[in-house]
Amino acid sequence: MDLTSHHVNYLIWRYLQESGHGEAAVMLQRAWNPNPQSLPFAPYIRNHALVSLVQKGLQYHEIEQSLDEDGNPVPMSPSKSFFGPTPFDLDSYKPPQEDDRQGQVQGLSEDGQQRAPSPTKGQRPSHAANGLAAAEPPLGAKKVSKGDAANGDGGVMEIEVNGVNHDQVMTPGIKSQSPSELAVDVDGDVAMATEAHEDQEPPAPPVTFTLTEGKSIGVQSTAKTPDLGACTSTVDLNVGRPDHVMMATWRPYDSSIFAAASESVCGLWKLPGLSDRATAAPVHERIFDSHGDGSWVTALAWHPSGDKLAVAVYGTEQRGSIQMFDAEGNAVDILPDAPGMIVGLHWAPGGSSMLVVVSINGNSELTLWDDSLKSAELSADLVIDGEIFDATWAGTTQLFVAGSGFVTQCGTDSGLRVVNRFESRISSTEWSFVRGTKRAFSAVAVAVSSPATSIWVPTHDMLLEDIHDGDITAAEIRPEPLTQEAEASSSLILATSSIDDTLRIWNVNLQSREITNIHTLSLVPKVPVLTLAFSPDGYAISAATVDTVAIWNVDRGGAPLATWTAPDTREAKKATTNGDVQVGNLIQYRCLAWDSDSKRLIMGYGSQMAVIDIQRRAANGVFDET
Repeated sequence: MDLTSHHVNYLIWRYLQESGHGEAAVMLQRAWNPNPQSLPFAPYIRNHALVSLVQKGLQYHEIEQSLDEDGNPVPMSPSKSFFGPTPFDLDSYKPPQEDDRQGQVQGLSEDGQQRAPSPTKGQRPSHAANGLAAAEPPLGAKKVSKGDAANGDGGVMEIEVNGVNHDQVMTPGIKSQSPSELAVDVDGDVAMATEAHEDQEPPAPPVTFTLTEGKSIGVQSTAKTPDLGACTSTVDLNVGRPDHVMMATWRPYDSSIFAAASESVCGLWKLPGLSDRATAAPVHERIFDSHGDGSWVTALAWHPSGDKLAVAVYGTEQRGSIQMFDAEGNAVDILPDAPGMIVGLHWAPGGSSMLVVVSINGNSELTLWDDSLKSAELSADLVIDGEIFDATWAGTTQLFVAGSGFVTQCGTDSGLRVVNRFESRISSTEWSFVRGTKRAFSAVAVAVSSPATSIWVPTHDMLLEDIHDGDITAAEIRPEPLTQEAEASSSLILATSSIDDTLRIWNVNLQSREITNIHTLSLVPKVPVLTLAFSPDGYAISAATVDTVAIWNVDRGGAPLATWTAPDTREAKKATTNGDVQVGNLIQYRCLAWDSDSKRLIMGYGSQMAVIDIQRRAANGVFDET
């Protein structure tokens, strides 16, 4: 078999994940292949494959050096060692303590010597980084002391997890063995015969997994969480009215343009280029302004291609209208009016169809608008009794809508039609959020009730109640690459936020029908978490309070990777005599939006928006978790 760069990159990518260097793995993934698991050989690679391959290579090298041309044993001198004759003293390369960290520059100590990566104080190693299980040492492998390993007499190959070394694969010493003494291991490869050592080290303590049930304790740090203020700019609506940012959305495949809307205005913002960020201001194009006439923006949605933006407005005539704009803010199309308030615009993934949800006198109408046909009227394809609180696509031909006591599944392959209607156990339960995806090659709906604090998976008859101690404010499914492997999976990751001051991450296993809490995260004690958003690459999750944003690694949880706090909070927090934090006007609205490259994040608060440049902060080492 020919060894290609894809094979090597994949092994390195897997090693970075298994050793806990998640940010480095993501950077390699972005530079090399957005979905390494889609490579045809990926399913056959075992855990810790790179370490195993290097270890076997070192064994073969030592075998080669210990035999002459005729296969007779010859003395193995230190000069023939692959890494040279100088012994490697692990004690001399211990990670630097907190006091020496200020003298480091990109991994260099004060004396200019290269140092090993230092673990975060209090950090726990994980053998299950990014869902990959830890490999066990081979049966019959013996531990050897550091003294035996010093000069090649015995080698201990170690896996570094989050900066902490763990004995993983053992290399017995070579004592001029003949070919007849060589053994074959379980993989069919040549291995050395092992010798017992009397001064064996005690077995290593069990590793604490960071993906735990309940309160997240993984990768805690006593160091101050990095602040994103230096890479955050603020944009104001500048409308002269007490408007509140309700919606914000990035243009697909473009990290320089986003749309945002308050109750009465909607606009497009174009951010300056990298070289002009320090001096240039964003360019703003206002595309709708009610001028205080009582009409307001009710929905925003970019076409998946990013070519046009649909904006829905509810007017004083109690009718809804939709207008299309291009990325420059020019009006390019006007759709027929709707006979009520348009409460949802949902483009089909990768298609030209858009689901339009209209609320009329307590009932709802669903219309599938085909942008390529441009019908003369916006007529209802389906009428649903009761209010529709949310809608979602699951693939390109299936969608779900949620209301009080029900989730309805619709198909679009032969016009909009009802495929199934799921009734919840309590008919009055308001299913505030519904998210769709595909698993095991079938459509999946996950509904979340804000007042009942429940998760319901109607397509698989799963229900978990009382998941929070207060109303739920947001719910999202972790994005995954649209691959055949992802669709064949039987589990998904869901996140929910609540006014009980927590963000919770859940594993939803469709096969075992179990919903398990794997992380419980908090921004500020006793301050509601008002919204959340996954980065499109699935690596990070962000959440917001009234004036604070925090970002975590999804797999690890624990302490935030970074935070941002508004320099002047519009809705002030007040400290009581006992030191608790209270928030005036408890139920407030916040919006969060990641760009499609997972490089920038918007938070809307009051009449302002914070634009956080994650890429610039990551380049400065803020997300270096070593």
